[in-house]
Amino acid sequence: MMRLTALLCLCLLSTASAQVDESFVTVRFIRAYGGTNEAAPPIVLMRLVDDPTVIGSAFATVEFDISSSNIPNVYARMVHCNADWTEDENGFLSDVMNRTSLFDWSIAPARSQFYHYRGKLQIPNPQLPLRFSGNWKVKIYNMDDDVLLTEARIFVVDPQAFCRFNFMTDFYEPRARVSGIALTLEAIIDAPQADLIDALMHSVVFYRNHRWIEPFMVSTTYDGSMNPYGVGTAITGIFPAGKIFRVSRIPAQNEYRVLDLTNLAMFPFTGAPVRLPLADLRRNGSFWERADDGAMITVMVPSSDDEYVPIEFLLDPQPSVPSENDVFLVGSFNNWTPDRNWMMAYDETLRLYRLRQWVRRGRHNYMYATGNTDISTGELYDVNFEEWEGNTASASNSYIAFAYYRVQDYGGYDGIVAVGASNIYRSGR
Repeated sequence: MMRLTALLCLCLLSTASAQVDESFVTVRFIRAYGGTNEAAPPIVLMRLVDDPTVIGSAFATVEFDISSSNIPNVYARMVHCNADWTEDENGFLSDVMNRTSLFDWSIAPARSQFYHYRGKLQIPNPQLPLRFSGNWKVKIYNMDDDVLLTEARIFVVDPQAFCRFNFMTDFYEPRARVSGIALTLEAIIDAPQADLIDALMHSVVFYRNHRWIEPFMVSTTYDGSMNPYGVGTAITGIFPAGKIFRVSRIPAQNEYRVLDLTNLAMFPFTGAPVRLPLADLRRNGSFWERADDGAMITVMVPSSDDEYVPIEFLLDPQPSVPSENDVFLVGSFNNWTPDRNWMMAYDETLRLYRLRQWVRRGRHNYMYATGNTDISTGELYDVNFEEWEGNTASASNSYIAFAYYRVQDYGGYDGIVAVGASNIYRSGR
């Protein structure tokens, strides 16, 4: 009888374990873009305007890949944030019922090992209207246990003002032996027809396109502690005639490196890591092809080949010595977010940095960064691209500026009333 009871318990435990495994959900990747154009920034315009300088789409698309035995039961919740991405505690904006489950699911190719399902969500949608402008986090939860799986960032703009861009070349003191070329950016905000108050137009935040975790903040409200060391800021002028928000000494960086995985002959899926044909080299502002402004492009990949490929990246430190800091791979394949999963390891035998990672098939932009890891928290700090990439004023990477206004309705919140984008070749527009 005791043996029968023990056997029954083992069967129940095995069944429970199987159920847990079947419900286990792992998010492999998430991204957001504007409309149906994966190269467009995730900017939603609350109303369309007849002005070619205003960028944005009627909706944003949030796309995420999941490894799971079945299509998971998930929902998305919208959380409003301040200009510095701290979550807004205003209950009028971040309603717990501000959620949706209108996902469009597709199945990965049969041979796919890294992910099994892809979910797409349009914002706004019939379940999730957008009534307030500003920064929004789109948080994806497992509906079975309300566990947060992943999140993405989008911007909602209520265009009430105009944003004009000025670019100027500048200089800074790099720590590495590279060119010290930098950029000074100016966003001129004016609204001759809008009833906006000067004191409430408090911030402009600049981003490199598609790199939403690296803000450059110019503000009368926030202290700008998120800005990299050495970056200067200034605010001049009077609104609405024209208020100028300036950020100076931003390292110009370099044109992005390009990794094109659309060639099946060069990058076949065999289950084994595919090594890059040649090791990447140090750059000091040099490049030989234009990139895609930091975007991941997959539109040319057929659904039968839309998979992740294990890639072995190689980086040659010669003719110099290996870096004194940790080296990270950062690009469109990880949302330009350096972390320990993308840290290179130096091989003493090959005298090369190496990293093996799964990368979605498509055309990617990337760079190499250095940084340090906080052992207690695992967080990275002092991230810098100059040692491996250098700087050049010829890079075509664009910048986007968002103008924040303290809206007084509904308890007060940071709304976005103007947006503009430009690069060094389109300065003044």
